[in-house]
Amino acid sequence: MSSLNGIVKNGRMDRDDQVGERKPLLPGSNKMVDYDAALGYIGSFGTYQKLKFSLLLLMCIPVGIHMLATVFLGAQVSHHCAVPELAEAGLAPNDSCGLNYSLPWVTDKETNTEKPSECKRYKVNRYELGNLSCPFERNSEENRTVLDCDKGWWYDRQVYNSSVYMEFNLVCEDEPLNNLAQSLFMVGVLIGSIVFGQLSDSIGRKKTMYLAVLLQLGFGVATAFAPNYEVFVVLRLLIGFTAMGVFLPAFVVATEMVGVNRRTLTGTLIQSSFSMGGVVLTGIAYLIRDWSRLQLVISLINVALVLTWWFGIESPRWQLSKGRNEEVVRMIRSAAKVNGVKVPDEVFHAGKKQVTENDKRQYTIFDIVRTPNMAKKSVIIFFNWFVVTVVWFGLALNTQQLGGDNYLNFLIMNLVDFPAQIFSIFTVSYFGRRPSLTFYMMFGGVACIMTPYLAPPFLPEYMHPLSVALPMVGKFGNTAAFSVIYVWTAELYPTVVRNVGVGASSMWSRVGGIVSPFVMLSQQVWGPLPYLIFGGLSILAGLSALLLPETRGVRLPDTLEEGENFGNRTPYVGYTPVPDEEKVPATAYSNPDLRNDDATVKEDPESVLPDKTAIQCSEDC
Repeated sequence: MSSLNGIVKNGRMDRDDQVGERKPLLPGSNKMVDYDAALGYIGSFGTYQKLKFSLLLLMCIPVGIHMLATVFLGAQVSHHCAVPELAEAGLAPNDSCGLNYSLPWVTDKETNTEKPSECKRYKVNRYELGNLSCPFERNSEENRTVLDCDKGWWYDRQVYNSSVYMEFNLVCEDEPLNNLAQSLFMVGVLIGSIVFGQLSDSIGRKKTMYLAVLLQLGFGVATAFAPNYEVFVVLRLLIGFTAMGVFLPAFVVATEMVGVNRRTLTGTLIQSSFSMGGVVLTGIAYLIRDWSRLQLVISLINVALVLTWWFGIESPRWQLSKGRNEEVVRMIRSAAKVNGVKVPDEVFHAGKKQVTENDKRQYTIFDIVRTPNMAKKSVIIFFNWFVVTVVWFGLALNTQQLGGDNYLNFLIMNLVDFPAQIFSIFTVSYFGRRPSLTFYMMFGGVACIMTPYLAPPFLPEYMHPLSVALPMVGKFGNTAAFSVIYVWTAELYPTVVRNVGVGASSMWSRVGGIVSPFVMLSQQVWGPLPYLIFGGLSILAGLSALLLPETRGVRLPDTLEEGENFGNRTPYVGYTPVPDEEKVPATAYSNPDLRNDDATVKEDPESVLPDKTAIQCSEDC
């Protein structure tokens, strides 16, 4: 520290080291910036990082909009066979007496009541309808000819002027196709996760993110003019492909540019962009009731985002890994200026990183399932990611099934995510990962199971609001569980395969998103079945999480051997609470209570240098 004494005098920098002074960025090409030490001065999450994080959050909101847009793009409405003979007879298209004569009646499986058929009609002519005596009493139908909807369909357009469901006639035997667009969207998300993940490691997070924004703009606008359903679903797949090209780099930058004690916060908040997108989508969809114009408007949002290129940030850790030290220095100096602090020149030439054998080895997904304990933990983690995504999309995309005002239902379903994420941050920090995930999964699961039994015909009609409220409760638990599993997964895998483990888990999440729309089709077999599946899977996943080791306040594994022993009956030496003498010193780098605006930090920057010998552990240790 003696070298700093010549730089820091009486709490002030020498004139040559004032922020913004033009001077050589680095003393030599063989030196490397110590970004972690720099965070000790500029703060783990100072004003500069908050501004950049806000932009990243804005970049991700359209991802949430496109991911949830199918609720309104494919809105399903009441319909029946078109009967053009009604107009020929001088009657309205939805004349009750004429329809009563023209449509066969069928039994509704859910309510056990009779209603007009949606897919069949009688052969009628204008003379029959013109001479019809009303009110018409339905009688024997044995001698009447039944036809398919050979003249098309009539749709109730009181709420929605148009939707993909109506425009492409996704009814009757084609009704399952309405869920195909969302499933293929998630297939695109899965492919995009792989492609853009590799691309961001090659060309950088920022370039990847803005490339995906441009592609999303193009594919989104093209979707608005899709001439048929086949083209529509292909373009939706391509939009899903670009979605992870925006979100994954943004998530990585949001966690890499801040200190370790702020990664849970930024990682959780960046995920809230999906819910923010849902709230924004509700307002836009309420004003625009035509699917094509709605798709066009939500796509053109990206035009404004493209213009933010000059304000975007690249991941400093990625730049360091590519030897682009001067760019990191410029970023640190800019952050110091905005945050109103000073960074000593010593931080900018901390020494060259030594490459070890572990750094050279390339790890694959097989490394996380090769040994018994690692394989067991991986299966449980994958199952939880799969379930939490199946339920999240199952609840978020099917608010129309709840009855009442779909706009209000959808808005509330997204608003409950915000308190859920806040609660998850609190419980993870104070109660641990394992009890938090188990509680939230089981809490949401029980709510889902109870939902169909608190609605008609099981309860009177006036108690129907209960069946609307319980899915919201289930979504609360599911969203909180999503936040917990993201943090916990990263801590359960050893350092050498952490990125591989999180990536593999995320892939199972995408599989859950693909399956979710088809789970809802089970309601055609039995109305309550989808919610029973959601609830049963959630409870099972929550119970399985009890088999995973707790990571709060313990040292995290680094090697594959430590990862295999982590959570065994005979734990490795690292699976113990960190002794006080080995904890990271309470500095602005390691302690959230000492931020960059703390007077002590400003007066004595030397005091915030991190201890390089500190043992890696979870954020709460």
